[in-house]
Amino acid sequence: MASGGLGIAAVGAAWRFLATAWRQAWAAMLLTGALIGALGALGLWAPRSPWRLEALLVVAAAAAMAEGALYRIALGKERPGPAGLQWGRAEWRLGAVWGLTAAFLFVLGLLAFVVVLATAFGVATSGRGFVMALPATWAAAVDARGRAVVAVVGALCAAGLVWAGTRIALGAPASIDRGKVQLLATWAASRRLVAPILLGRVLLGVGPIGLAWVLLRAASRGGHPVGALPLWAASLGAGFVLAGLWLPLSVGLMAYLYRRSPAAQP
Repeated sequence: MASGGLGIAAVGAAWRFLATAWRQAWAAMLLTGALIGALGALGLWAPRSPWRLEALLVVAAAAAMAEGALYRIALGKERPGPAGLQWGRAEWRLGAVWGLTAAFLFVLGLLAFVVVLATAFGVATSGRGFVMALPATWAAAVDARGRAVVAVVGALCAAGLVWAGTRIALGAPASIDRGKVQLLATWAASRRLVAPILLGRVLLGVGPIGLAWVLLRAASRGGHPVGALPLWAASLGAGFVLAGLWLPLSVGLMAYLYRRSPAAQP
């Protein structure tokens, strides 16, 4: 099957999985959505909140529990807990995959930043008014053509990060299926799945993430605070959209593609 056709088939499979996900893991998704919304309404996500790290860890634990239940269902490996409420080795593995993924992309991001910075410096040195001893002259020395070069290099680095993140996207389903943490081990298996993964994620993510963003924007009317009831309604609505729609669709997509990858073969 061609990449485009496989991506569309995976999107259809993800939507079909949604009903099964709600029948068997509804409590885990509701809990995750409620926590996302409540912590947002309480302002615990704010950069200056002293509880921001704790809020992130609580939501991450709830999301790992919900995703663990969903992957158990989608891959048929284990029975999830009552309505998706469980905590076991699968959830710890998912947490490890998330942490390793963040570390991997962070390192690549640092390398990309160095490349862009080196390109900008190289362009500046060939511009007018550049004086090595006066850093204040460096930015002004970059002309329009230089900015275009830096923009192209930055776009290529960003595309490379997206590509690298896609190549390790099978880490979560592989870790549940194989019973051990998998990340770079799935790199080769995803070689022919980059386009279907990207296509599926875009098609399935634009709607839920866009709706969540609209709800959160509606809670603040251009930055001006609103009443408690609209704030809670919008925050909880955004949380339920992310946990009850986007999350199961994402799991359904990746489980479908994983089963058709070499990584799933015995």
